[in-house]
Amino acid sequence: MKSSLFRNIIYASILLAAGCASHQEVIRTDSRISNIEKSRDQFQVRMEDFRKSQMEKDQQLRSQYAELYATVDRLQEQIQLLSGKIEEKEHQNMLFGSSGGSVESKFANLEQETQSIKDRLLRIEEYLTLDGAAKKSTPSKPVPEKPTAKEKVEPPPGKEMSENELYAKAKQDFDSGELETARTGFQEFLKRFPKSAIADSAQFWVGEIFYRQKWYEKAILEYQKVIENYPKGNKVQASLLKQGFSFFNLGDKSNGRLILKELINKYPSSNEAKIAKQKLEGS
Repeated sequence: MKSSLFRNIIYASILLAAGCASHQEVIRTDSRISNIEKSRDQFQVRMEDFRKSQMEKDQQLRSQYAELYATVDRLQEQIQLLSGKIEEKEHQNMLFGSSGGSVESKFANLEQETQSIKDRLLRIEEYLTLDGAAKKSTPSKPVPEKPTAKEKVEPPPGKEMSENELYAKAKQDFDSGELETARTGFQEFLKRFPKSAIADSAQFWVGEIFYRQKWYEKAILEYQKVIENYPKGNKVQASLLKQGFSFFNLGDKSNGRLILKELINKYPSSNEAKIAKQKLEGS
């Protein structure tokens, strides 16, 4: 229904503007509109498939996370048992001068395996952004001797930040490379001020943070929120561009090309469209 109405409006505009538009011109226009609608529908289907695959991937990782923690618990129990055996063995060695190398070797192997699993758990925590992951992965920032001008963004103790202060603080953290802190700030901003005139920018920077961290799957979904939730904002073009780049970085050139072509069709005179053309020509 909407597509038919849209075509009728286009036809009427063409006839009113040209006065004597030929039937062939109308047919060509209709063909172009149909191609654009087809590309849009294909992209929406692919995005929905992408969302589902990401949900399945996250669920698998969470299951793996739980299984690995159970494995760590079992290994720690074995390590405790082996620790007791090693103490007994050392006591026997002192008395009889015998060697207990096999027990020590098994103990060392268990410790190495446990550490390997713990490292894997940390990587999964970072991907899933579970509580505590940011604390483990982000080094503490040394406190400078003298406060800088940027630190004036901080409000007095006990006072909640205003809309502009919260955004400015999050952007300051982003610019200084404190990505996890910046993401928390922008997400807090979106939670408190979802109708703000700069909410689209805050959402865009969330996508940018994941992009910089090379978590392209998450970046794609965050950029999509800009496109869907703030279609009239000034960050749609940039979101389409970086979304296309994200697909290219994942090795999915098909979706990457589709998005960049959509960007060029919708915003042909934008700077982002020029960059998209260069990307398509070079790939």
